[in-house]
Amino acid sequence: MKLTYEKPKAEDYVSLRIRSGMGNKDLERSRNAIANSLFTVSIYDEEKLIGFGRIVGDQGITYVVSDIMVDKSYQRKGYGDQIMKEINSYFEENTFEDCYICLIANSPADKLYHKYRFEYLPESKCGMLRKQSTKK
Repeated sequence: MKLTYEKPKAEDYVSLRIRSGMGNKDLERSRNAIANSLFTVSIYDEEKLIGFGRIVGDQGITYVVSDIMVDKSYQRKGYGDQIMKEINSYFEENTFEDCYICLIANSPADKLYHKYRFEYLPESKCGMLRKQSTKK
């Protein structure tokens, strides 16, 4: 296995999304998303992308952990944890106490994120998603 911080090809990213159960995304929008990521971590088995995670944000105040995924045939082998360790190291070296660092977790992945200081929102706050309408 090889871990790298180089941004993967969009084709590999989309393929991994499908193989991990995260679903398909448009190739051109994926290319743009990867190019605009602040930090990426990829795990390869030879030439095959089998794990990925990224950080997006403004490099000053707001950061979002996104697309933590592992190919289904490689899950439960510690690769998600390895990706989060790298992301956590980025935060330790590049962020400040007053930064907003957030993510939206699919269950049961929330258990992994607890190990890296992510907590559920307090009662005084709530997480929200903007509902997108279908474009014609």
